[in-house]
Amino acid sequence: MRVLIVHNQLWAHYKAIVFNELQLISNQEKSFELLVLQLARIEKSRLKFDDTSVFKHQYNYQLLHDGVLEDLSLKQRVLGILRTIQSYRPDIVNLTGYYDLASLIVLWYCKLKGIKTVLSNESTSGDHTRDFSKELFKSLFIIKLFDGFFNFGQKSKEYMLTLGAKAPQMLVNRNCVDNQLLEELYLQNYQQRVTKQTSLNLPKHNFIFVGRLIEFKNLFKLFDAFKIAQKNNDWGLIILGDGELKSTLKQYAQDLSIQNVFFFEGVNWQKVPQYLSLGDVLVLPSSSEPWGLVVNEAMACGLPVAVSNKCGCAAELVKESENGFTFNPENVNEIAETLVKFMDKKLDLMKMGEVSKKIIQEYSPKNVAKEMFQGYQKLCHPKK
Repeated sequence: MRVLIVHNQLWAHYKAIVFNELQLISNQEKSFELLVLQLARIEKSRLKFDDTSVFKHQYNYQLLHDGVLEDLSLKQRVLGILRTIQSYRPDIVNLTGYYDLASLIVLWYCKLKGIKTVLSNESTSGDHTRDFSKELFKSLFIIKLFDGFFNFGQKSKEYMLTLGAKAPQMLVNRNCVDNQLLEELYLQNYQQRVTKQTSLNLPKHNFIFVGRLIEFKNLFKLFDAFKIAQKNNDWGLIILGDGELKSTLKQYAQDLSIQNVFFFEGVNWQKVPQYLSLGDVLVLPSSSEPWGLVVNEAMACGLPVAVSNKCGCAAELVKESENGFTFNPENVNEIAETLVKFMDKKLDLMKMGEVSKKIIQEYSPKNVAKEMFQGYQKLCHPKK
């Protein structure tokens, strides 16, 4: 069984950790061969966080373009993928998207050649406004061409089913980060928590948001809710990230006289635990989010979470009152009430964090890779 995974960028460490685990399976299962075709080293928006030389890519891969993804033309992408298919001769091609013409051309080529195809799907029905004609096109001419689906959670699975995919084609339904490494980095930094909080003038207790500062992250409503929840200055709100709304958000917090909001520049994934160690609760207020890997990261570090019910991960990762709470991101008062639950000192945050760590153990690179391998096997050797 030869599997070719077509992936956009080498930079994506959270995918690479799964590929590493798949390679370990391939090393043990002699009938399973793996090749990952990385189209480019990195995409433009990630250049600031370029750490591709640091992360160990221990799987069999080829790099089509040692540069920025956006510099690859449609022709270069299509020809590069097709040449790899022709030389490698895979039984299965795993595409990590269907959103551009190159992916569609490769999908149709595989169908003509009788090569099984798998879609790694991050989309959900609610991650943005859906156009009826486009949804109909997907349903009639794209989704039906795939043989199997790897989904990022229940909401992604449900979206594929609404587009016409069949339940037996749903092969993977979870997403993961490097739980073990993140926990190690967190514990290393937690030892200096009080000293760092003092040096940065942070309160003893803090909510923390990690992500891009863009519209659908819903930070204006989070700020409104935090202002309502603030009965005193015991809690702060850490904002870790960059984006087009950063200066506007700073001004907004100043105009509303919201106390204890602290902005820090975005960092690469290996440094995120440094900031998580300064916080007590992760908050993700997005009005739309296919999954929300930062929730995995925070839970691996042992933090309770407050997550919008529009995030794909909410149903799977948040156990109400056990390791956190979900909320309606459009309701400022509901967000505020959720924050107050953590602030009023009635919850055992340490215990909730331990529940987070227990839940997230199931969402490990090893488990995801195992499910992927079993999915490939199912396609190549269906039960008769």
